[in-house]
Amino acid sequence: MKNHLIIFSTVFAGIFAGWINVKAQESKEILELKGKLNSAKSPKDKHIHYLRLADAYGMQGKTDSVFAFLTRGEENAKKMNDTDEAGRINIFISQFFLQKGDVKNSEKYINEAHLLLANSKNYDNLGLLNYATAGLYILKKQYAKATENYKKNIRLYDEGKKIDKKYVTIAYQGLFANLIIQNNLRDGYLESNKYIDYVKKNEPEKLDIAYLLLGSFYMNAKDYDKSLNAYQKTIALSKNQDLVNLCNAFLGILYAEKKELDLAKKYTDKANAFFKGGNNNIALGSVYYSYASIFLQENKLDLAEEYIKKAIAISPEKDISSTRFSYLSKQNEILVKKLTQDRSKINDQEKKVKLEQLLKDLKENLSFIESTDTFLSPELIISNFDNLSKVYEELGNYEQSLFYQKKYVQKKDEAYGLDKMKEFLNTQSDYELREQKAKIELQEATKRIQLQKELELKALKFEYEKKQAATKTEAERKRLLLEEDLKRREIELTYAQQKKEAEQKYIQEKKLAKINQEKKDAIAKAELENSKSEKNMWAIGAGLSLLLLGFAGFSYNQKRKDNKRIAEEKQKSENLLLNILPHEVAEELKENGKTNAKHFDEVSVLFTDFVNFTANSERIGVQEVLNELNICFTEFDKIMDKYNLEKIKTIGDAYLAVSGLPVSNEHHAENAVNAGLEILDYIQKRKENNPNALDIRIGIHSGPVIAGIVGVKKFAYDIWGDTVNTAARMEQNSQKGKLNISGFTYDLIKNKFICEYRGKIEVKGKGELDMYFVEKI
Repeated sequence: MKNHLIIFSTVFAGIFAGWINVKAQESKEILELKGKLNSAKSPKDKHIHYLRLADAYGMQGKTDSVFAFLTRGEENAKKMNDTDEAGRINIFISQFFLQKGDVKNSEKYINEAHLLLANSKNYDNLGLLNYATAGLYILKKQYAKATENYKKNIRLYDEGKKIDKKYVTIAYQGLFANLIIQNNLRDGYLESNKYIDYVKKNEPEKLDIAYLLLGSFYMNAKDYDKSLNAYQKTIALSKNQDLVNLCNAFLGILYAEKKELDLAKKYTDKANAFFKGGNNNIALGSVYYSYASIFLQENKLDLAEEYIKKAIAISPEKDISSTRFSYLSKQNEILVKKLTQDRSKINDQEKKVKLEQLLKDLKENLSFIESTDTFLSPELIISNFDNLSKVYEELGNYEQSLFYQKKYVQKKDEAYGLDKMKEFLNTQSDYELREQKAKIELQEATKRIQLQKELELKALKFEYEKKQAATKTEAERKRLLLEEDLKRREIELTYAQQKKEAEQKYIQEKKLAKINQEKKDAIAKAELENSKSEKNMWAIGAGLSLLLLGFAGFSYNQKRKDNKRIAEEKQKSENLLLNILPHEVAEELKENGKTNAKHFDEVSVLFTDFVNFTANSERIGVQEVLNELNICFTEFDKIMDKYNLEKIKTIGDAYLAVSGLPVSNEHHAENAVNAGLEILDYIQKRKENNPNALDIRIGIHSGPVIAGIVGVKKFAYDIWGDTVNTAARMEQNSQKGKLNISGFTYDLIKNKFICEYRGKIEVKGKGELDMYFVEKI
């Protein structure tokens, strides 16, 4: 996770600095602008050139000149009595200090802007003011106030005010960035969909930046496939070579994180070739950081140190994203590894001196972390605790080493714990399934309307062909043609309106779902805060009461009589537990009183779903369908046992199982495919003997998952991860009576089964995926 920080820091800094959208100008252009300024006669002409020069110097990182020309622009605006323009320039100056990480001066100028624009009706200036104020609140860690300021722009737009759409776009962008900074994966995912939807509809030319942010979000969520997909979309869409090569730098970091170092070098080399020798130090710093990460993994520590020092040398002393601090943290990580790993090149005394100096630097970092009142990524704090623990251990101070190791584990769990990841994955899965269901309903409604229209038009044509055959005069034939044409148009208008209404219903239901979700989230949050202590006290009180009652109610003789009954009940409980949980998990739960979630690198996930389930329920009756489901699922359970698959759950008419856990099995894909084929055989035979039998489709995908127990009341063993989502997509893209597998599963079973290649098929959120139908062994 340590590499994720620099990606978002770079994007965040780039968005606020503005360099992401503009190619840097050369000094020749600055000289030309100065010439135009000197020849300008009116205050208005001079004003334009003050701002252009400030922007040009900003692109070259010459901060003193930026401030000088912005200040002259502000003075000029006040001389012209243009309070709106003076307010706008104060916003620019505030942003200038914000980018430098100077909260005090940024706040001073933003407050001045608020005074100057208090009575303004220029909604573009107000939109810029709201955006800049929100950025300042983020830096001050006042995230709720930041959210409120971003939402002001969206409200202005919704109210029909004349605000440029770009200020609404950056408001959505800011809301998304605000949640990424807080590492709020669940809400960040929901906000990302609103952001992308808005940009697609209103400013599609800015989708490249939207996908850049989305890639950084998924990188932070450790969903590398989706991160990769988003970055590649940026590269495909963008005409801005700065942005394209920034993505190349990020892809280098991403592949380094995946330990695919050849690809990491390939993309980092591309970015380096572009940014080397230029003046975009933010991007070049990311390139050097990427090289340092790659060489650190290759254990080429001298090269790693060389490149991180290059990054530090070109980083600003202080900025909004604590870039220098991030680079120093990576340098400390490299130094810790050098001093704790290679004992042959350094004597004990020299090593001790270096370790003590490193310890001093780490403590200074810790002091800064604890004293700062502005935003700081949790990753920097986690890394510092980890390094402190390792240095203290090397110096022999095991008590302090353990102290900081505990802090490291606690902070890491707080930032990236299982509960947070599970909440994110569940939200992602629910959202995608809801979206897919809504789209399918819209498609079905549109098809039904189209079919009804075609039937009416055919009936109309048939009716008038009969009338034409019976006509006797040319005038009558013309009248009938005109009458038929009018009725055809009437039918087409009627069905066009019905189609529009269906689409409008889809949009309204999406909006209603969004409002209901926001309402539920607000209520849930309030209830959670209100009930935490009450629940704990109730549990303690109830437990104590039961203990006292139990003590008073049982005598020695009563216990002796009940020993046999208790043993029987215990056996029933154990059997019930084994019916809910895998044997290994049940044993761990009995032994330790709890279980830990586990990561499995290689499993195969199987999804089944009955075709047209709702329509069949209406056709043959709900009870009959439920009986059929029970019979089928019971047989599926037997098939799972036969091929050593673990049944996870049923969801309505869907059945989910997994092969390769809780005990790893190298034949997991083969077993899952055999189970799928046997299910198809069973359903086919059942259809021959039962008119109410249901058709089925099956999907399988192989990859890593997280598995563990969900909840403490009515708990269940469950699995999470992108592999589960992809398996569901395999099932949705299967066909009646077919077993559809992904390319990953195919690679594992291709020598044992005959398969039909279906080609690359577009899958929502994943791009094109290879798919195969399994025919037989």
